[in-house]
Amino acid sequence: MPLKTSKKKKILLYTDTTQIGGAEGHMLSLARFLDKEKFEVSLLCSRHDRLNEWCKKMKDEGVHVMRLIAKYKHNPRHYFSLKEKIEDLQINLLHAHIWNPASGRYAYMAAKAMKTPLITTEHDPFVLSPLKNFIKKKLIKNIAHLIAISEKNRDLLEKNYPTLKDKTSVIANGIDLEKFEFQLASFTKENHAEIRKNIFKVSEKTPVIITVAELHPRKGLLYLLEAAKKIQEKNTDFKIIIVGSGPQKKVLEKKIQKLGLEREISLLGYQHNIPHLLAASDMFVLPSLNEAFGLVLLEAMAAKLPIIATKNGGIPEIITNNVTGLLVLPAESSELAYAILRLLKNKDLAHRLAQEGHKLVKKSFDVRDMVKKTEEVYNTILKTL
Repeated sequence: MPLKTSKKKKILLYTDTTQIGGAEGHMLSLARFLDKEKFEVSLLCSRHDRLNEWCKKMKDEGVHVMRLIAKYKHNPRHYFSLKEKIEDLQINLLHAHIWNPASGRYAYMAAKAMKTPLITTEHDPFVLSPLKNFIKKKLIKNIAHLIAISEKNRDLLEKNYPTLKDKTSVIANGIDLEKFEFQLASFTKENHAEIRKNIFKVSEKTPVIITVAELHPRKGLLYLLEAAKKIQEKNTDFKIIIVGSGPQKKVLEKKIQKLGLEREISLLGYQHNIPHLLAASDMFVLPSLNEAFGLVLLEAMAAKLPIIATKNGGIPEIITNNVTGLLVLPAESSELAYAILRLLKNKDLAHRLAQEGHKLVKKSFDVRDMVKKTEEVYNTILKTL
């Protein structure tokens, strides 16, 4: 009796990143919610230690995880490994996640060499140097489809790569609201008090302003520190909690010391239990200079926090000023300080913004909608084979 052949389409997710951020959370969501009756998902990424926990989560979702001996995106081993895995696994479609506009170059090359349709998701597009832009224009000619995560991103991509206009669509990020709310359902008054006492090191009366971001210059954290100094000078009681790791850590530590903000600001580093940390806070701030989308804003909305964010990138597609949050100009510490003080003093406004933000995330940013739209792109491309 002949063996039944699998009708599942084989999808290879690929990234050359060495960091964990929104793009990797996006990929994990795809792994969780793609229809397992229709798609068989594999992942190829580097063997960098920072990816270990993420890869374990991928395996837990039934993804076939492969690690290549190349810690950096420029290593040509990416190219040869991609070709090998596409052939060995008989991959039907390669989905590369472009976390930096100059990343993923070997995905373009391998897909072309193996005649495998390539979809790319551009998580953080920005203008490249003339040479890098010239190279990318050559590489992207043969992609099957390009996914942007915001309308602003699509506008930028279509301007830079007009030949892809008819192959580009917008699929906004989303979060797993069911999982997030399940985690918050177990959050007790005792948990709240414990986090504030032992992690935040504040009393119940002290307002806690939290941000979750990579410690990188583009996140605008130095301007948050400057804003904190202005608030401190008003003799206002507050505590700013910065969650995340990254290359700017030492710079931020020195700035905190220079400004005399050791009591008001804590750098917590990378943390696992983000929902509970958000729930123990009173306000969320994202001071980014450049933000492609701002996935963490959705988490803050789900935790019912009032939000202050900068008016750039895809953020205004999430935050409507004075409706679902407050928007300030990037790199404007005085404006940021004013907005924080405004919410600290106006509890009714803070409550209204939090409630409207929570309504919005439930209505428009469920991860299942994002995955369904991605499946539709997959199906459209696969039908042409």
